[in-house]
Amino acid sequence: MNTVVLRAMANILKSGIPGFFVPLSLLLMGSPLFSQSIYRTACNGNLSRLDSLLQTTSINTLDNRGRTLLHWAVACNQEKVLHVLMKQGIKTGVEDKEGMTPLHVAVQFARKNLFDTLVRLQKDSSWIVRYGPAMMEKALLRKKLPMVQKLTENGVDINQTNDRGSVPLEIAQRMGLDTIADFLLRMGADESKVRHFQPKGRYMGQEKPGMEPQLFAPNFISTEESEFGSVFSKDNQEFFYAVDVNGKAEIRYSKRIDDQWTPPKILLSHERYGYNDPFLSPDEKRLYFISKRAIDGVSDPKDVDIWFVERKEKTWSEPIHVGTNINSDGNEYYISFTDSGTMYFSSNTRAAAERKESDYDIYSSKFVNGRFQKAIALGPTVNTKNYEADVCVAPDESYIIFCSERPDGFGRGDLYISFKNAEGTWSQSINMGGAINTKHYEYCPFITQDGNYLFFTSQQDIYWVSTQIIDKIRKTK
Repeated sequence: MNTVVLRAMANILKSGIPGFFVPLSLLLMGSPLFSQSIYRTACNGNLSRLDSLLQTTSINTLDNRGRTLLHWAVACNQEKVLHVLMKQGIKTGVEDKEGMTPLHVAVQFARKNLFDTLVRLQKDSSWIVRYGPAMMEKALLRKKLPMVQKLTENGVDINQTNDRGSVPLEIAQRMGLDTIADFLLRMGADESKVRHFQPKGRYMGQEKPGMEPQLFAPNFISTEESEFGSVFSKDNQEFFYAVDVNGKAEIRYSKRIDDQWTPPKILLSHERYGYNDPFLSPDEKRLYFISKRAIDGVSDPKDVDIWFVERKEKTWSEPIHVGTNINSDGNEYYISFTDSGTMYFSSNTRAAAERKESDYDIYSSKFVNGRFQKAIALGPTVNTKNYEADVCVAPDESYIIFCSERPDGFGRGDLYISFKNAEGTWSQSINMGGAINTKHYEYCPFITQDGNYLFFTSQQDIYWVSTQIIDKIRKTK
């Protein structure tokens, strides 16, 4: 399963959508989960086959992410399946591995009728306090006014904070959801509980991290939405990053003016194509990114390629395709540059057909006389038969950090590091360890131009840590 799917799943999981539910064409087909026929059967609404399968399978069976058949029925909007399962005594309040119940799923997908049915099945009103804030957050992230209204009607407190300290009105205003914000105000939302963030300083006024990663700019950059792929300009006057918005990424931007950072605004977005993984060229006259955008800008989405926009006086150009020395008929991901202009990126273009979705390797391409040269794959100390992508190269090319999915990892995807040897080759890559990597997916590394901080994404938030951790690894390798 490639990074686009993995990121979609991860981003969906953050906002509470069970990762393999939608879109089915992306997250089910070709996934081992989809081959679990009883769940597929519930999703398809095939009652006769479901009844047959239940003769030999417990009605309370769980898939490998802890979801029940009821989770699937609700996600796939199969009301008849839901009633059959309830009639046969399925457990209705099971939490999956992400803590999501079928009721959460009904909120996430705005299944109003199914939501009402599930609410009637609750033993008491304790779900309102236990799950209400999280459900309200999910309804907001999906921009679903009907579900915000439904939750409010059922007694969910619109002035209760979530685990980030945000009330629903703050989330709605931060996301620019004016209609929902107006509704909340009419229903008695307390404006005094809304926090306003106006960060100042070189790194948005954040306390500098040590050897333990810290959430970066909480409730300003790292919010309830899904953020990843960040980069600062050399002078720390600009910050670019990507945000997943219901399965389609956009690039946002904040600028430091008179030492104060502007509220993030959308820089690149498209109604059909996602734009993500922004990275500035060494001269900062170009902003590179990845997208499934077609060459003509109007055709159906294609494979993932690397693009860029050029600075104008006060604007940016239209997206420009990098060209075939970099892009291929496969997927190209993530971008990082050395000071000399050499681009590092990943691609599955040379993988065997049966491994196209999982075997990504890291490549480099020198920039000579205004053109990128033919890309060359790094050697076996970095590239393996596993997935290697999201590479970040130190500006002086002394080391690279990248994401890989390997059997020795801490989670689904970990950050690894390889150092440049004296003879100019790459050392055997090393897992960056439990200080960085978790049971979740760590990706999108970026080293600040001053060399002091490593930024990366985990649990769909942006974190930063001192690069002293790299020095420590270098000394112990």
